[in-house]
Amino acid sequence: MLNKAHYLLSLGPPKHSLVPQVHTNLGLEYVDLYLIHFPLKLNQDEVKIPVPKECIAAINIKDVWEAMERCQDLGFTKSIGVSNFAPRLIEEILSFAKIPPAVNQVEMNPLWQQKKLNEFCKSKDILLTGYSPLGAFGANWGHNRVMECDVLKDIAKSRGKTVAQISLRWIYEQGVSFVVKSFNTERMKQNLDIFDWSLTEEELTKINQIPQRKHTYLTGLVVSEPDDVIAQIDADLSFQ
Repeated sequence: MLNKAHYLLSLGPPKHSLVPQVHTNLGLEYVDLYLIHFPLKLNQDEVKIPVPKECIAAINIKDVWEAMERCQDLGFTKSIGVSNFAPRLIEEILSFAKIPPAVNQVEMNPLWQQKKLNEFCKSKDILLTGYSPLGAFGANWGHNRVMECDVLKDIAKSRGKTVAQISLRWIYEQGVSFVVKSFNTERMKQNLDIFDWSLTEEELTKINQIPQRKHTYLTGLVVSEPDDVIAQIDADLSFQ
């Protein structure tokens, strides 16, 4: 179900009566990709950050995934997937799924490279999609460490590219798709100009040696006080 800001709220298994409302609000007959945003549900009508602890609850992943499969079977979506899911939960889904997740969308950039998770998803034929590929500076979960990274700056300068282009090209070369946002037309064009050149082995080695640090944690961002459900999700997603 969408709220006024067009966020899809995790209220438990999606019901058939709710999906047409999503399509009515979006003006579409179907969506290309329908994701479980994170492995928990929010018992509230609108997203307010931070979410009160009493509004957080665990989900029955089997019930939710079976409902997602029904959405695809009924033609409401072309593909279904997950977001912020670690291997443990993906393995659980795969143990009973009739339709496996097509996508797992997680934080990914040269400063949080998700190598093990990428390898795992590839082994299961699941496409990893990176959000915050440039750090999402300006968002309440974002940072500027990617754009201010000296290693990326040096490579960009030597290649006549932008730091954003170096970061996006690196993600692309990992066999990963990404979600990037800009309201600047020139930057949009630059972000698309990454497909007719490659990073050198030396440049890839330098990027691989960048110290790793996860930035986006649901604890603090989502909840107003410590919560065991959120803490477990963060711990699962913090391995490299």
